[in-house]
Amino acid sequence: MDQIINADVSLIIRLILAHLLADFLFQKKNWIEERVEKKWRAKSLYLHVAIVGMLTWAFSGNYQNIWIPVFIVITHYITDLWKSYSGNSLRNFILDQIIHIVIIFIAWLLYLKIEINIPYFLQELFTNQKIMAIITGYFFVIWPSGFLIAKITENWQNQISNTGLNDAGKWIGIFERILILTFVLINQFSGIGFLIAAKSILRFGEIKNAAHRKDAEYILIGTMVSFITAILTGLLISVCL
Repeated sequence: MDQIINADVSLIIRLILAHLLADFLFQKKNWIEERVEKKWRAKSLYLHVAIVGMLTWAFSGNYQNIWIPVFIVITHYITDLWKSYSGNSLRNFILDQIIHIVIIFIAWLLYLKIEINIPYFLQELFTNQKIMAIITGYFFVIWPSGFLIAKITENWQNQISNTGLNDAGKWIGIFERILILTFVLINQFSGIGFLIAAKSILRFGEIKNAAHRKDAEYILIGTMVSFITAILTGLLISVCL
C-alpha cells in the first residue's frame, strides 16, 4: 500500500487526461454513430483507438515503452467494440468508462512496475475501520435510506399528483444525501445550508400555488427526512472515525 501511495501519482493523472481528451474532445459524435451502425467495420473506431494510443504514449513521458500504449489501445478497442454491440445506454456508458479507468490503473502499475499482493490489499482494505465506515455510510444513504424514506412518506403518496418524471424524486434524493454526507464528513456544514436554500428556491413556485400545495408539502417532508437521515449518518461515521 505504501508503495502505491509513494508512487508517481502525476503519471496516472496524465494517463487519465489522455483518455479524457481522446474519448471526449477528439472523438466526434458521428464517429460514435458510425460505430453503433457499422460495428467493427467502422473506420472511425480504428482512428479513435489510434488517437488513444498516440495520446497515451505522448502523455506517458516514457517514449521507449510502446507496449503499454499498445495494451491500452487493444483493450480500448475491445471495450468500444463491445459497447457498439450492447447499445449506447447510460448504463453501458458508465460501465465503458469504468473499464477504461481500470485499464489505465493497470497500465499505471505496469509503467511503475508496482506489484500488488491482492489478498493482502483486500485484507488491509476490509480491516481499515475508516474506509469501511465511509463505504457503509454511503451505501446506507444511497439504498436502504431510500426505502426508509419511502415507508415514512407512504401514507401521503396517494394524495399527490405524480406528474413528474419517472423515478426523478428517487434520484434527486440519492444525490442530495450523497452531497450532505460528503459535506458532513469534510466538516462543511455551510454546504448543507446552501443545498437547502437552493432547493427551497426551486420549490418556491409550487408552495405559492394552492393547486400544488400537497405536492410541495409531500416533497418538503421527504426532503427533511432525507436531510436528517444523511446528517445523522455522517455524524455517526464521524464518531466511528
